[in-house]
Amino acid sequence: MQIETTFVLIVGGGPVGMSAALELGARGVPAILVTENLDTARHPKCNLTNARSMEHFRRLGLSQTLRSTGLPPELPRESAYVTRFCGQEFGRLPRPLMLYPTPELPNFISQIRLEEQLRGACESRGHDLRFGQRLVSFEDRDGGIEALVENVQDGARRTIRASYMLAADGASSLARKSLDVAMRGESGDEQRAFMGGTMLSYYIEAPELLDASGRRPAQMTWIINRDLRAMMYAQDARTRWVVHVQVPTGVDWREVDANATIRAMLGADVPVTIISGGPWRGGLALVADRYRVGRVFLAGDAAHLFTPLGGFGMNTGIGDVMNLGWKLAAVHQGWGGDALLDSYEDERRPIGLRNREIGVHCSRIMDRWVLPDALEADGPEGETARAVFGEQVVREDRVQYYTVGLQLGERYASQIVTGDGADTPPDDWEKVWPSAFPGSRAPHVMLDGAPLFDKFGSGFTLLMHGSDAVAIAEAGAPLTIVSLDEAAAQAYPRKFTLVRPDQHVAWHGDEAGEIAAALQRAAGRA
Repeated sequence: MQIETTFVLIVGGGPVGMSAALELGARGVPAILVTENLDTARHPKCNLTNARSMEHFRRLGLSQTLRSTGLPPELPRESAYVTRFCGQEFGRLPRPLMLYPTPELPNFISQIRLEEQLRGACESRGHDLRFGQRLVSFEDRDGGIEALVENVQDGARRTIRASYMLAADGASSLARKSLDVAMRGESGDEQRAFMGGTMLSYYIEAPELLDASGRRPAQMTWIINRDLRAMMYAQDARTRWVVHVQVPTGVDWREVDANATIRAMLGADVPVTIISGGPWRGGLALVADRYRVGRVFLAGDAAHLFTPLGGFGMNTGIGDVMNLGWKLAAVHQGWGGDALLDSYEDERRPIGLRNREIGVHCSRIMDRWVLPDALEADGPEGETARAVFGEQVVREDRVQYYTVGLQLGERYASQIVTGDGADTPPDDWEKVWPSAFPGSRAPHVMLDGAPLFDKFGSGFTLLMHGSDAVAIAEAGAPLTIVSLDEAAAQAYPRKFTLVRPDQHVAWHGDEAGEIAAALQRAAGRA
């Protein structure tokens, strides 16, 4: 049987797996990606690439391309709350994007378009993607991973030997199950008013729907009435949406009349084509007990499963592989120490536990909503009921959209971060507190008319006040030195700040003599 060798075997070809391929490829790390999918996604799941993910894609030279293929700018970035899509609107909530201290705002892009662009970027850059290749089994032995891979179309098998394996193979991850790693948290069994139990997702086309509604378009439309609750997420400016509706308790999803359900949601008899559809599980808040077992690392849905309110499932997975990618590159290039790979679980698992909370929190808020009897009534009684209920919904639902703190406030505490003894800055879902505190994402500032992030090197970056020469004996790791002007230095109050390849602060201090030790620790060699 043919045996191939590589440094990293990536299992899974969704956004997380392909992001890993791009990150490793940019760092010159040999990698092979295998996925049983024959093509990229044809049914949209995630529809938001958040600000932190976009910062990573900016570093990889992809943010402008992804933004150009996202939702058109003329579509209002708002959530509309309606009785039916063609019924009465009783609330509207805009996205507070101008509050984001970042060079990259969130990008509202269908997973269909995102995966197409990621695959195109991988292939144009020469990364080895193998669609239609299924992982059958693997063993961690003799200092590497030996994986058996099968072609899903003709059954041909081959062996791939890798130094490490990155499993981004989804919710039913073969890798996680083979390693006997449990997931803990909320399994979606709790009864919910929405986003709990069995959910149905439909990808629909309805060219006449917006005109029939008579309403101003919105990126997201929440449908709330006494018969059902559902949501519709725009896939373009006016013709296509992805629809989510909850299957009633005790009903087999296969018995649901899709056309009748969609008609009830729309509240109008307009032509609708169902392009694709199927079930998924709502109410999840699960995180794996382990993110690393030997030479295998779990990422994305293989490591955590979230209720999608807030949009943190895929984005947390992208953060996983951006954290791990530079560490694998450091090991491959010979400057990464033993502690570096251990820090992946220490840093990313707490983020998984943190981020899983928002989806179920938002679901519980929706559970508390008591719908007035007159919600769909005509006349003054209905108008009053909608006004009162709408004010409550807009006030309480803002938590799932005002998440700049969750997106940009990630902070790591591990053996490769050198603390300074100061109190940890707040971790707030709704607000971000830009801070050069060790472990934090480096604050965004402008330097010489450009984002400071664009001046970071591919390895470590030492930020310093002024331009005095600094001698660092035997750095032993790639290092770029950037001098801050007076304005930029206000965000970095210590004389020296060491930034990691993933844009997180590894150390800061005022003594040049401490730099070498901090760099050794950040490289996992101390």
